[in-house]
Amino acid sequence: MEQTDVLELATLHPVIVVPDGATVIADGDTDPALFVLASGSLEVRAGGRVIALVTEPGSVVGKIGLLLGTPASADVVAVGETTVHRIDDAASLFVDHPEFGRHLAVVLARRLRRVTTFLGDLDRQFAGRRDTLGLVPEVLTGLLGGQVAAVDSGSEREPDSPY
Repeated sequence: MEQTDVLELATLHPVIVVPDGATVIADGDTDPALFVLASGSLEVRAGGRVIALVTEPGSVVGKIGLLLGTPASADVVAVGETTVHRIDDAASLFVDHPEFGRHLAVVLARRLRRVTTFLGDLDRQFAGRRDTLGLVPEVLTGLLGGQVAAVDSGSEREPDSPY
């Protein structure tokens, strides 16, 4: 299944025209709906920072919350007037269109591969450092499911220093 196939499938669901700057998904939302981009752009923002720009029609947002049954972990905001399809009964897509589930798995696997590659690069870059940045490999090991050694995370600066 390609993005165009997802967009075609989404045409069976309600269209929402989202004005510039309006929030489609808010961090913490528990709404299990999926949104499929028809036109325009969406920014994914975490902690106030843009972490992704979604511009390809047929792109899906809200999939992680749906799959994990967790609240949204980021805001999704329209950039310019944007049109999306809202899929309220997204779980039924997996039953009615099994190829949709595989499509989401491939999209998420590609993202995971990019993140894992980036984390591996960070691990190599900071391995062996004795300053605070030397903690990066330990943190990455924990994120990737490995054992984390006990670490003194105290500051290197003098306790009474005004700086």
